[in-house]
Amino acid sequence: MKLRMILVMAATVGVLASVPVRAAHAEEHRGWGDYDDHREWHSYGWWHEHHPVWFWDHHPEWAARHPEWRRSDGDWDDHHRWHDRDWWYGHDSRWVEAHHPHWTRWHDYDDHGHGHGHGHD
Repeated sequence: MKLRMILVMAATVGVLASVPVRAAHAEEHRGWGDYDDHREWHSYGWWHEHHPVWFWDHHPEWAARHPEWRRSDGDWDDHHRWHDRDWWYGHDSRWVEAHHPHWTRWHDYDDHGHGHGHGHD
């Protein structure tokens, strides 16, 4: 019984000791984001603005706070699957011209300095 109580107390202390570290990490980075190849932290808004293809390929859930991004960054196909604008350009550029003439191609594919080599391939 004493051993069980000691183990429970030790586990509780370990969990409680890690809370400030996790809270400090979350506060330091203020929510959603990721590190680039140079181990520099960027917010989800930065990733959306600077590397939209990587954003949509790796973290589409980050758009939850900005539903307008889904309308401006891509569209749904006939099978109700969402694709980013570069997918549409690659698969049906005439459809893009007819439905989204305001779109321009992203050049994210040309720039590989956005997480490759750190589990973001």
